[in-house]
Amino acid sequence: MRTAEVGMAAALVVLGGVLIWQAVQLPIGWTPIGPGAGFFPFWLAVGVTVSAAGILVGRLRVQPAPRDRKAFIPTHAWRPLLAVFLPMVAVVALMNVLGIYLGGALYLAGYMWLVGRHRPLTIVLVSVLVPAALFFIFERWFLLPLPKGAVLESILYGR
Repeated sequence: MRTAEVGMAAALVVLGGVLIWQAVQLPIGWTPIGPGAGFFPFWLAVGVTVSAAGILVGRLRVQPAPRDRKAFIPTHAWRPLLAVFLPMVAVVALMNVLGIYLGGALYLAGYMWLVGRHRPLTIVLVSVLVPAALFFIFERWFLLPLPKGAVLESILYGR
């Protein structure tokens, strides 16, 4: 288990460093129209890097127990892990068709129904209101268009 945690933390430190390096290629300070294009990616990457470095240092300081050979993912945990991961892969694969908002709504609804076993009203409210809130935050307030996908584009613009 310790080997997997150390390896993953080290990989996240490296990835975070690469993301920081990429983010500083863009303006990360305040511009006349608001935060620069690299502001949010920079601080997100700093958070990931610092957190991963903390985990890495913490796990390296702990002496492994002799015979610490527990599986990183126990056999019984694969089913719930795949129930979350495979639909996420499908939504990403269908991003050109579904877009962020419709894909996110379908993922939230499916997750809440299959994994969370929530009531239908709760599922509908969350899977509609969260993407709608994200739409207004990104599209209206930040003026940052996100991929809407072919389905939503045809509904909104008749394309």
